[in-house]
Amino acid sequence: MSEANHTTRSTTREILRDPVIQRLTIARSFVSLANGMLPVALSFTILELLHSATDLGLILGAETLTMVLAILFAGVLADRVPRKWLLVASDGLFGVSMLASGILAVFAIKQLLYYALAAVLIGFADALFVPAFEGWAQQVIPPDKRQQASAVRSVYRNLGSIAGPFLAALLVATISAPWALAVAGLFPLVGGVIFMKMPSGSNAKVLTTSLLSELRSGWGAFRSRTWIWTIDLQFAIWHVVIWAPLMVLGPVLAEHYYHGATSWALIWAGVGIGGVAGGVIAFKYHPRFPVRTGTIAMVALMPVMVLLAFHANIWLTSTAAILGGAGLEFFGALWSYSFQTHVPSNVISKVASFDFLASVGFLPIGLALAVPLSRLVSVEGVFLIGAGYLLISAFIVLLVPSVRQLPRTPPTDTSE
Repeated sequence: MSEANHTTRSTTREILRDPVIQRLTIARSFVSLANGMLPVALSFTILELLHSATDLGLILGAETLTMVLAILFAGVLADRVPRKWLLVASDGLFGVSMLASGILAVFAIKQLLYYALAAVLIGFADALFVPAFEGWAQQVIPPDKRQQASAVRSVYRNLGSIAGPFLAALLVATISAPWALAVAGLFPLVGGVIFMKMPSGSNAKVLTTSLLSELRSGWGAFRSRTWIWTIDLQFAIWHVVIWAPLMVLGPVLAEHYYHGATSWALIWAGVGIGGVAGGVIAFKYHPRFPVRTGTIAMVALMPVMVLLAFHANIWLTSTAAILGGAGLEFFGALWSYSFQTHVPSNVISKVASFDFLASVGFLPIGLALAVPLSRLVSVEGVFLIGAGYLLISAFIVLLVPSVRQLPRTPPTDTSE
């Protein structure tokens, strides 16, 4: 027993001391902090400057729509040029866009078009990051460290989601919302500079095929992997009946049945704390069938959906949010590991772009349908539908053999 524990501790220490993982953690922590600051800083900046929730919605919509439209192109690009530099460009574009928006607002520039263009650039930066990161991580991080690296990523992302809003709110209260947005823009620039020192990998190709041919290649690789598109189909509906209602209708419940923004922030803090816990669990626990285990873990979101529907005590609901956040991030770490392990390096970025489009592309539809659906079945009814979907969808996707039986390593890998 003591020998096994010593081996585990040594492995953990070795991973945490890995220079690539250390530098990755530092670089992405800066970006995660900016991501956490952005919703608060941007929302209060636009509302303070333009006095219009409609304009804020247009700006947020421009970001999301750009990301969805650009993701396939970004996937092809990430399989043809060095991914490291796409990631650096993504951080730079993200930071410059926020910094420029903040400076414009500091000088009271009120043209909506400028802020919408900045949102488009942020959406494009997001699109560049998603497929490039999966391919880069596959090339640079050794297979035996991938799950731990994904777990560490979950931890710093969720720490950013907790610290970012707090820092942004502090800057809004003590200085101003535009300055909070400008300061937030500095963090991705720092992260990008640090990331420039990371290893590159080698994926650049001679451009001998057309964009359409590359898209066909990516689609074929995506379609041939049933376990990927099955989970993507589950998450396409998940974003409509769970994530979109949480974003749109959750604040409505908080306003009417809890203590408004304070209560809603407490619930989301619970999700963030749970996300950190989920990352820690994923760092330590390596299941034999990661996608199966992660799918089961996603059901942990069910209690918080039910408690919100019944307007349960805020502390009980926040505790359930911790459980839900842990399940969500535990799944995310296992999914990222499985993706990097089972998808070939020559198509991984293109497959990642189809994966993202298929699973997240329906989110704008969910955001648009959340309020009309609540008028049909009530806000509480929407949350109960989401809770039921978590359980039923997990059962259905686990009936698919490739989801249930996907091994930790490919069959050709004899290392385990």
